[in-house]
Amino acid sequence: MKIERNKNSPVNLSEIFQATLALDNEIQKTIPSAIFFLANENGQVVVTNKTTPGFPKVVEEGMPSFLTKGQFPVVVTSRYHVDVISLILPQNDKTWDGFLGVIVDVVDANNESLRTFLLCFKQTLLMTAHLLETKQKLLLLQKKESSEQLLSTVLKETEYTENVDVFITVFLEKIKEFVGIGEFTFLLVNHIEDRFIPRYSTDNSGGLKEMIEEHPLTVSDVSNALNMLKVDEDLILVRNHPLQMGVTALNELYEDYAFIPLVKEGKLFSALVYGVNQERISSYLETHLIDLLVDGMGIIYKLYNYELVLNSQKRKDLLLNVTKKFHSSMDVSAILSDIIDALKQVFPSFDVYLLLSHEWEVSDELPIMQLSYGKDKSNEVATNAYLTGKIQIEDIILDRKSVLYAPLRGKQGVYGVLKIMASNSFVFPQHEIDFIEVLADTGGNAIENAELYQQSRQLVEDLQLINRTSHELNSNLRLSETISYMKNQIKMSFDAQEIGFFLFRPNGEFEVIEGSSNYFLKDSNLSEIVTICRRIKNNQDPLFIGDLSSEFPYLLKPLRSFIGVPMVQSGKIIGAVFIVHEYAYHFSFNQFKLLQSLIHHSTLAFTNSMLHEELETLVITDHLTRLYARNFLDEKVQVSMEKDAYGCFLLFDIDDFKQINDVYGHQVGDDIIIQVANILKQNIKNTDIAARWGGEELAVYLPKVDLEVGAIVAERIRKKVSRETSPPVTISCGISHWKQSNLDKSLKTLFNNADKALYSAKRTGKNVIVSFDKDTCYL
Repeated sequence: MKIERNKNSPVNLSEIFQATLALDNEIQKTIPSAIFFLANENGQVVVTNKTTPGFPKVVEEGMPSFLTKGQFPVVVTSRYHVDVISLILPQNDKTWDGFLGVIVDVVDANNESLRTFLLCFKQTLLMTAHLLETKQKLLLLQKKESSEQLLSTVLKETEYTENVDVFITVFLEKIKEFVGIGEFTFLLVNHIEDRFIPRYSTDNSGGLKEMIEEHPLTVSDVSNALNMLKVDEDLILVRNHPLQMGVTALNELYEDYAFIPLVKEGKLFSALVYGVNQERISSYLETHLIDLLVDGMGIIYKLYNYELVLNSQKRKDLLLNVTKKFHSSMDVSAILSDIIDALKQVFPSFDVYLLLSHEWEVSDELPIMQLSYGKDKSNEVATNAYLTGKIQIEDIILDRKSVLYAPLRGKQGVYGVLKIMASNSFVFPQHEIDFIEVLADTGGNAIENAELYQQSRQLVEDLQLINRTSHELNSNLRLSETISYMKNQIKMSFDAQEIGFFLFRPNGEFEVIEGSSNYFLKDSNLSEIVTICRRIKNNQDPLFIGDLSSEFPYLLKPLRSFIGVPMVQSGKIIGAVFIVHEYAYHFSFNQFKLLQSLIHHSTLAFTNSMLHEELETLVITDHLTRLYARNFLDEKVQVSMEKDAYGCFLLFDIDDFKQINDVYGHQVGDDIIIQVANILKQNIKNTDIAARWGGEELAVYLPKVDLEVGAIVAERIRKKVSRETSPPVTISCGISHWKQSNLDKSLKTLFNNADKALYSAKRTGKNVIVSFDKDTCYL
């Protein structure tokens, strides 16, 4: 009869069933016409005995419903008698759950005999299953040449790898496949922590690793157990039964286990754990298999030593390459990046951070952390490393991690700290510490060289800025051009948003110089500017404020960063320069010192420009009224006649001025002239020119203005003089004009015509405006 198998049933189920029938001849003799079968838990028939002529289809189709009802024996179609009992077969660390049954003709049926035969058959099945499984494993283990070839197979499959982890993985997986039962775990010894650390395990669930974390497998416990067993150093097999080792992690995890340590040069190096559950391992570990395991561990030991040599050489090469890079780079950010990359190559699983003590411009991708001082104890160990210049190690027991702090030392100081965090209770061995220290020192020296190079470059640039500015200022005597040049240089070199230049007058007043930024020219900001100017003048010192908002009161809102430097000439403060920015702490201390130096070297040129402009002003202005002098007016009118299309000239005279002098005195008379002069200046444009013509006569020239507009300006001035002077006075005005079409266009004609019109105004009653007319105006 055809043997049927369910896809989910064990592969050797049929073999066990048929072997049992073959071994137990009594069953076949007693009930020769019976059909024995196995059905799975769903009622599907999976195996029958081969000797039967056929399997009743009606029984096979009805089995699921029969099993569901669970009442046996049953009679099917008045012909077949069926009896079934439950069955559990152990199969390779698992179990198969189903039913063992028998079918006979109702004529041959005997309920008590059938049930007895079934129970006997069940017991025989269990014995056969165990026998076949043991036989199969013993046959496999007896093939010594197979185990000898296994190590060779591993080496070939790994292509004679130099990578110890690759060899361990393949070796343990092959051993597990070869033995067929249990789990293998390779452990490394950490003598500093007195514990074994799992390196690789065939148990994907991580059971041993978790158990060791809960119950650490200590080197001292294992050593005590080995001493108690008095095992040989070269061939060690430590068994859990019958002698207890007292190793909690292994006792908790496995029913039985073998612990095979590797001792080299009298020191425990590693161990291999073979653990099983619900079995005894004595029948699985023959001597030649133990030899194989020890030989494999010997290869692992050699690979580890080779890996150490390779890593040592790799680190030397890495240090050499990094040192070459450091010497060829003057970029602090690039140096720090190379340090991080080197550490990541050697310790790929570690977290590495930079704790810096300087404000360098570095890449945002670098793992930067703040190096805090003072009362903050969160970084106390890092601070100690920075202050002492020595490596510090912190063991965080609760988090099961170690942290190493390596200072970045140069010859002149410490520039930061490397923070290297190792998890899983890693303890830094001395050779690792030595490597990190050399790398950190090499990096610290490189940073120092780069910093000194940048400082020297910055110093040269600062000197060039000062020399360039001083040279430019000394070659230019115009104050407006001096202010403009200094403003541009400061904006470019300091990235200032607003720049102000201020004069401290001898009378105690503070004056904002034209050319300052618009912010300082606003009247709304004047009181706050005066407050800061007075502070600088009183303290006789420059002012550097990182955040104005932290001061009380908060001046110059919404600006935050501030530098104010006084201009000192011959020991006296003559003014100050302010630079500000909207961001707090925008200016560095080096920029503060640079601005001091720049202003110090520029003050003399600045003073010379002011003196030159004052002297020039004295030459072209009237000392009493501060109006332009007659000769300056002549020059400007002449230039206007050459380039403009037309213009208008106003000549004013204070009425009855002699009487004012006689009644009030000459000092009041001079004050009246000054009052009228100020009214003139307040009522004309910047492009117009007001001048003192002589005595009590004042003049205004309006370029590009016709006669009609000129009369309007003159009338406005006349009215304001009569209203705003004290004692009150009136003025008379004569107006003349010119245009390019005039044949008699000249200064002399223009002035004479205005004089004639003024004379006419005086004759007609004073306090009037008269425009020149050749028919009515005459002297």
